[in-house]
Amino acid sequence: MPRVAIDDLTCGRSCENRLAPMSRPKDQTSESEPEVPVGARLRQLANHSMVYGLGGLAAKLVGIFLLPLYTHRVSRADFGEVELVMAGIAALAILLKLGLINAMFRFSFVDRTAAARQKAMQTSFTGVLVTSTIGLAAGLLLADPIARLIDVDKTLVLIGAFGLWVTINYDLLTAIYRVEQRPAAFIVYSLTNVAITVTMSIILVVPLDLGATGIILGNFAGTYIVYGLMLYARRSTVGFRHFDRAVIRRMLHYAMPLVPAGLMLWGLNLADRFQIQHLASAEALGSFSAASKIALGIMLLVGAFQTAWAPFAHSILDDGEARSTYRAAFSYWSIVMCWGLVAISAFTPPYVRLAFPARWWDSASVVPLLVGGGILYGAYMIIRIGVNRSGRTQFTPVVAAVAMGVNIGLNFVLIPAWGIVGAGVSTIAGYSALVLLAWFNAQAGFPVAYNWNRVARTVAVACAFVALSVWAIPESGALGVSLRALLTVAFPVGLILVGVLTPADRSKIKKLVGTMRARPRKARRPGSENPDAPSEMLP
Repeated sequence: MPRVAIDDLTCGRSCENRLAPMSRPKDQTSESEPEVPVGARLRQLANHSMVYGLGGLAAKLVGIFLLPLYTHRVSRADFGEVELVMAGIAALAILLKLGLINAMFRFSFVDRTAAARQKAMQTSFTGVLVTSTIGLAAGLLLADPIARLIDVDKTLVLIGAFGLWVTINYDLLTAIYRVEQRPAAFIVYSLTNVAITVTMSIILVVPLDLGATGIILGNFAGTYIVYGLMLYARRSTVGFRHFDRAVIRRMLHYAMPLVPAGLMLWGLNLADRFQIQHLASAEALGSFSAASKIALGIMLLVGAFQTAWAPFAHSILDDGEARSTYRAAFSYWSIVMCWGLVAISAFTPPYVRLAFPARWWDSASVVPLLVGGGILYGAYMIIRIGVNRSGRTQFTPVVAAVAMGVNIGLNFVLIPAWGIVGAGVSTIAGYSALVLLAWFNAQAGFPVAYNWNRVARTVAVACAFVALSVWAIPESGALGVSLRALLTVAFPVGLILVGVLTPADRSKIKKLVGTMRARPRKARRPGSENPDAPSEMLP
């Protein structure tokens, strides 16, 4: 399932006055930021999605392909315990960040001077370091009651407390690289983290046979090491020298109202883990957790796009240009995501039967639903950009709360009836409510004429292809795999037949791919026309 995030949300109407002195007047926007063609903007976004997404892509691929190792060495119940601890870390991370990382994005881009950016970074660094340390101390002191509350081993809770601390602070440093548009360093550190994590996970789980403890230790080992490297490399950027009390107040005023929305999104993302444990069984939770890891395949695309989307979307200062770019980006994004849904749904059954023990095979049944939930979450991330620009964030907690309520409420009915498949159906319903309500909220403040007819036809073709892979094609064997490969390759043909991909679109896509191939070593940065933009050199 997608990682919980409320990245780059803007303040509500109540704090517009405080942000006003930092805002750029509209008459200056058109002079200092000349309009860029939509095609060029989309190429920027595609390049940034590839560059910034590479580290996350590697991490998610490793998670997927380590699953056979875990399923053969760890019981389903133990694997479910790991999932519960990681879900708890995700919730506490949202609470302890206090929205400061999100605020750093906003304040760094609204006032683009080097001094203001430095002040925003160091103020955020100090705030996050303090709150994460408080969280670590509380976790160590309350390890026993926490372990009893969520019914997991105390050792996992203790490891999770240290993992929570490093996760929050690591996120802050990687966010700084995104603010400064330094993808080369971002990739190096991300891939180093992945390499260390894989190595340590294998050592801890296989020769040392530490089971669930080994999985969670290995998960944080690379993060600790790379965090130390980044902290040393950026010692001139981070620190306490430019901590500003006035800035921290403005940041908190901006971001704190959105923390409840983040917690609601956490409930929509991960609360079903706790429900499955109690409404079904610990073993069912293990299978569902494995399915959620396979479904991360779609998050290779969603996560890469999401990482690039926030700074890219805010770099377009002209409202008219922004609307046309958002419309085009959402249409093409939908095509790519639906193709990913078809591919993952097609190849999950043979992968699970080949790589997993038989007791884990039931995990394949819920994967298409979880992938669909991930795609809807990505759609929400795009559509809510209208809320970001208009500042109508006062309704964001309500939107997230209703969606969470739909998901959790349906789980009480569907999990006892259908098991983990019921949890998957609830996921689709909850995320659908999230997208619909977010669209209404965004349109009220910053209307964008999305091409819903085109998106609907794309979704319809994808659903038809997924239905064929689930109900009509053998799950394994040479014939089944061949038919599933053919089905995946044929998806663009289906889009052409229903008029989604026109000749003009195909020409644009070929041009985009050609441009990206011609510039593989360096992505053009939004705002790179700024002579003060930082270089791509390490650290």
